[in-house]
Amino acid sequence: MTFSIFLRTWISKARSFLHAEQGMTLPLLAVSMVVVVGTVGLAIDTARLQLVQSKLQFSLDAAGLAAGSDAALANVNTDVQKYLYANFNGYLGASISGTTSSLDTTGSIISLTAQATLPTTFLGVVGVTVMTANAASQITRNQTGVELVLVLDNTGSMDDTAGGGVSKIQALKTASTLLVNDLFGSTTVSTNGKLWVGVVPFSQTVNIGTSHPTWMNATYDATLTDWGPGGSWFGCVDARLNGEDVVDDPPVQGTPSTLFEQYYWTSDNLNTDGVSNSSYNVWKTPHLSHGVTTYTYASPLNETNKGPNLLCPQQITPMTNDSSVVLSAINSMTAQGDTLINQGLVWGWNMISPRWQGLWGGTMNANGLPLAYHTTNMNKVVVLLTDGYNTIDNLAHGGYWFLGDNRAGSTNGTTAVNNLDTRTLEVCTAMKAQGIYIYTIALGTDTDATSLALLQNCATSGDYYFNSPSTTQLNAIFSTIAGSLSHLRVSK
Repeated sequence: MTFSIFLRTWISKARSFLHAEQGMTLPLLAVSMVVVVGTVGLAIDTARLQLVQSKLQFSLDAAGLAAGSDAALANVNTDVQKYLYANFNGYLGASISGTTSSLDTTGSIISLTAQATLPTTFLGVVGVTVMTANAASQITRNQTGVELVLVLDNTGSMDDTAGGGVSKIQALKTASTLLVNDLFGSTTVSTNGKLWVGVVPFSQTVNIGTSHPTWMNATYDATLTDWGPGGSWFGCVDARLNGEDVVDDPPVQGTPSTLFEQYYWTSDNLNTDGVSNSSYNVWKTPHLSHGVTTYTYASPLNETNKGPNLLCPQQITPMTNDSSVVLSAINSMTAQGDTLINQGLVWGWNMISPRWQGLWGGTMNANGLPLAYHTTNMNKVVVLLTDGYNTIDNLAHGGYWFLGDNRAGSTNGTTAVNNLDTRTLEVCTAMKAQGIYIYTIALGTDTDATSLALLQNCATSGDYYFNSPSTTQLNAIFSTIAGSLSHLRVSK
């Protein structure tokens, strides 16, 4: 029987009672009316409360998941309230009357409660005007383990602006810092063995540091005798030849093709190859007097002024679980030099390739890094950002020397760049074949259609490629990447 039919029947009976002569009829009628209306109202309002309860629980779970994906959790209670109100949206006239949010000491579990009040429809007859629904949830921030390497463009054009009023290198530092802080959350050091981050700054070469003599070709090194007064090699290396520049072969003494040669920019006026015409880096000038040759040197001899180490970028930072180390490396980056994307990328690969396990020393060796491919609950990820395209010419020495040296497979500029693009894609393809996830980011408007297509094809899929014509979009991109590296589940 519907409520309207029931009400009409009840009114008819009530009229009969009102005309009855028995003295107890009216009091009984009053009591029965309260009981009937209360019973019907209880059923209807209880059903409404159950709907509100269900909606509140769903909204709280969703709010916890959404807030948890903002991995830093600096404003967890504010975020939970924001998402909760948006999801619940005054359902059936109910309103949120209270929330609590707390994070455990490990930063991995968020405990949530919420309360909503619902105005009654019929129970007001018996004095009940409001009902309360309660919900509780627990979100486990189950961060799948990751070996992450940031391969970041440090070339000279990164000093330019691209909207937003800041240089591209400064925007990169800000966005990279945001990503690292998101991943580490409220802790400085990740102690669960699930988070390892390294940094590979690149320009026309990569700086591996000077502490890996077994990686180097000592025969070649011995020919580089003059680093200037009191000078020394800074740690940058040339690209390997004979196909070794597109593979992750570890260096093996006795197999020269796998070893690395020191980056050494001969003084332009003394370049015996005769291919440099820039005279940009004249750092050593000969003087002949009475049959004796002496030399004067430019000062200072360093990576930014002149010298054999000119345009050698900042040293790479092997993977670590200490965010302060990573953030210091990011903050120290400077913009200079040309662009060899494939060299940055192949060194990112070397850092997470299990073939290099035991070679990096320090924290990586102490923790058996890099881990084997497809280790359970561990992913290998590279984030590549560049604002340009592969370059090689006769104006600047790089990892493939000068264009005229033919180390890039041609002395024709267009052909040589096409070769470098092909090698970049070979590295990407080989990495993806091993299950390495590659995010690529094109920054600014200097990238041409060819380089954009290269970055798109390099990425794991379309969802892993980002185009940021302006620096203003970079923070959101890195936040998106950080969010995708954090996996959440409702645990209770």
